[in-house]
This record gives sequence, C-alpha cells and structure tokens, in this order.
Amino acid sequence: MQNIPRSINTSCPQLNLFWERYAIDLLAKPGLLIADTDEDLNLHAFLGHSVDMQGFRAGEFVGVDPSPASRDFVSLRVRQIGVKELSDLWRVETIREHLQGVTTWRQSASLETTCNVLVKHGGQIGESLAQTLRSFPRRKQNRIVRALLQNSHVLKECGYSFRSWLVSECARLGLLEFPPTDFRREIRFAGRSMSLEGALRLRIAQTFYLVGMTMAPYIICDWQLWLWNDGKTALFDSFKLDKFHEEFVKKYGQDTVPLKESAFISWWYQQEGCEWLPPRLANECIWLGMESAKNSLLHCDQC
Repeated sequence: MQNIPRSINTSCPQLNLFWERYAIDLLAKPGLLIADTDEDLNLHAFLGHSVDMQGFRAGEFVGVDPSPASRDFVSLRVRQIGVKELSDLWRVETIREHLQGVTTWRQSASLETTCNVLVKHGGQIGESLAQTLRSFPRRKQNRIVRALLQNSHVLKECGYSFRSWLVSECARLGLLEFPPTDFRREIRFAGRSMSLEGALRLRIAQTFYLVGMTMAPYIICDWQLWLWNDGKTALFDSFKLDKFHEEFVKKYGQDTVPLKESAFISWWYQQEGCEWLPPRLANECIWLGMESAKNSLLHCDQC
C-alpha cells in the first residue's frame, strides 16, 4: 500500500482540511478501490459505475455499496444477477424492442410498464430484476435499465468480462502488457496524440450506451487507483468530476481551485508535495467532505 502524507499544503485551505480528515484512511476504505479481477471489474467498475448518474446510485443497486434503508430491497449481487444474466434479457426481442422504444424522444412509458415487460417475457431473471427495480428507493429511469442490459450484451464477445474487454482494447492500442504500467503514456489514436487513459475513456464512451465522456472516467479511475496503490502502475490522471466537486469549487476554491478537469489536474500537480499523488485522492476527499456537510445540514433541518 502507498504511504500517502497525513497533510498537504495546497493553496486551498478547505481542501487541506478535508485531506487531513479523510486521506489517511482513504486507501483502506471499503468499497473504494476496485481490484484487478473479473468479478470486481464487472460488478463494481462496470455495473456499479457506468450508470451511476442523476440520483441512481448504481453501486447500491448492484450491491457493491451499502444498501439503502429498505427492507424489501435485495441487490443484484444477492440475487446473483450479473453481466451474463442482464445480457440474456437484452437478447429477448420483446424486452429489447420495448426498451429501445421507450428511451427514444418520441416515446415514453413508466418504469412500471418496463417492469411488467420484464416479468412477462424475461422468465425468472426478468421477474427478479423487476422486483429489484420496484423496491429500490432511488430515482429510476427506463434508460438506466436499457443501459444495464444493452451494455452487458456488448461484453458477450469478451466472455461477459469487462476486464477482457479492457485487455482487448489495450491490445488494439498497441500495449503488450496488461494491466498497463503507465496510463499517461502518449499514443496515437483517432488520428491524434493522447494519453492511454484518454484513449480508453474515449473507447468506453464510444462503445457503451449512455456512458459518454463524463461517466467514462468513473468506470476506470478506482481500478487505476487500486493498481497504483499496489505498485502495478504509475501515476494516472482520471477522477470523478461530479456535482460535489463543482459545489466545492464554487464554495471554497473559486479563486484558487480550477473547475475544469484538465485545469484541476494541472493545478493539483503544481501543489507542494502533490506531484506524485493521483488527483483521484483529492477528488475523493472533496466528495467525502461535501457529503458529510450535506448530511449535517439535513440532520440540522430535521432537528
């Protein structure tokens, strides 16, 4: 395990405070690092992060993060529904056509309609997925269901393994080793020079429905953090540019901390003693600090 410093001295005092509060235990935090295994990359990185958007906490839905307070909810992991099972549902023509229809701008339908289709045409797995959706106490959308099924089916050609997909993509990009030992190495892709992690993020966005360039780094950055922490790869740049990060900059770092990803990365490496630390570490400290502040405000409102 990497021995990260107990404190940092950046130009943003609030970030320094959040670092002192959270960073020392960060790399041992359950549920943060994603190990380089088929199971962890499938459940945590792929299913748990690829659709983690707009109030839908995919990690909770899948079962890699603590479940929300709901006695009726049972995660996909507990139900033994994984990439293959979700892919099999996408192969059912009635389910596939229904989801393709209700996720276009011309048509809309309630999620309950989708659950009914899953129950009617998806067999035991479809019924189990419908039960999971109905009992999940977070915001749910038909396009999330489509993404889980359609994207899982993409992995059929790779033995239902996101890790195998990453292996094949790295090979196409000219890498002889896997996992990569340097994500920041410059390669040629799509007619221009870019980092390996930039090319991987672009390929993820191009390949998987609904992910896009904003969500692509969510899928790989905590796997990269595990590799870095284990000494298997060098420094990397990817992190999660989420709403908490934006709120932090507006509240605490407007005059010092850049909002945009590339500018934040450059700023971070220029801070004293931070040039060897992945920006993802600071990004997670920001998330934990802002989440704690949000929960404290909610608690005060309820007092």
